[in-house]
Formats: sequence, C-alpha cells, structure tokens
Amino acid sequence: MPDEPRNNPMSNDIRSVWQSQTKKPSNVSLELIRRKARRLEETAHQRVVSTSVAALIIVVIALYISWQLDEIFFRMGASALILLAVSLVYRARKAVSPGRLPLNATLSVSVDFYRQELERQSSYLRAGRNTIWPLLLSAALFLMPFVRGAMGKPGMPGFDSRESMYLLLGLVPLLPVMLTLVVSVFVAEGRKLSAVQKEIEELDGLRKKE
Repeated sequence: MPDEPRNNPMSNDIRSVWQSQTKKPSNVSLELIRRKARRLEETAHQRVVSTSVAALIIVVIALYISWQLDEIFFRMGASALILLAVSLVYRARKAVSPGRLPLNATLSVSVDFYRQELERQSSYLRAGRNTIWPLLLSAALFLMPFVRGAMGKPGMPGFDSRESMYLLLGLVPLLPVMLTLVVSVFVAEGRKLSAVQKEIEELDGLRKKE
C-alpha cells in the first residue's frame, strides 16, 4: 500500500508538473512585474492626455457661460468648473512617474518601482472620488437663480416666478439619476482602490519572501 502512490503514473505526473512550476517563480514574477509596470506607465500618460483634452473642453464651456450669461451664480459655477479642470490635470500629471523602469532592472528594483506606481494610482483614485463634489457645487450654483426666482426674489432674467418653479419641478425626476451617479462613482472607485491596495499587499508579501 505505501508503494502505490509512488508507482502511480498519474501521481508522478502531478508531482512533476508541480515541481516544474515551483522551479521558476522568480523569473515569471520579474517578467510579470515589468510588464505591469510599463502598462501602468502607459496608462498614466494616456490619462494625462485624455484628462487635458477634457479639462480644455470644460474650461471653454465655463468661459462661454461666463461671457454669455451675466449672472453672478452662473459665473461662480463656471469658476468652480475651471478649478475642477485645473485640479484634474494636476492630479493626472502627479500620478505619472518621474522616471521609467530600466530594461535591465532586477526583481527588487522592479518591485519597488511598481509599488510606487501603485501608490500613485491609489492616491489618484482617492482624489478622483472627490471630483463629484465640485460638479454638484457647480450644478447647485447654476440652479440658484431659478431657486431665487421661484421664491419670488430676483432670479434668472427672462424667467418669472412660475416659470422658474416649473423648471425646478421638471428637474426633480433627475435627482434619482444624480444620486445613482454619485453612488456608482463611489462604488466603482472604491473597487478599483481595493484592487490596487490588494496588489500592493501582494507585492509586500513578495518582498518579504526574498
């Protein structure tokens, strides 16, 4: 009986596969970490470009609103959008590594570099969750003239009290949509942040085994 597992061909095959997998963990990890680090670098640079384009569009729209609409609340909302656009570009550029991973980097150097990239990604995701608040502030400022008009105070030129009230009531069905959007952003960013944090912990575990 004790000799059966040793003489079992299937058992020998499983043992040989396991042994072949455990012989090359460092080489596979090194190549995988290099590939992930370079991919994260490329993603960060692409994010800067796309964020810069989006920020430029936001600034153009905000300046157009300030130029066309002579209303203090609209201009305050446009200013909040411009500050948001600037902060988006700043955060995206801050998430980019100042250097690049050398092609001949060792496993230890590659792990350290990739961990720094993940930490930048984590900071970017944490800041990204706060992006929704300036948008909500701008929306509230844009609606303020209509709120004042509905209350019988000086509001949006060309809108009397009844028209302002009808406009606000027409926006009520959009509130669940906005709430769903806010929750979705927080959930999605939270999942990404958890995934990044888990990978950081795995890298720390890999460094302890070295």
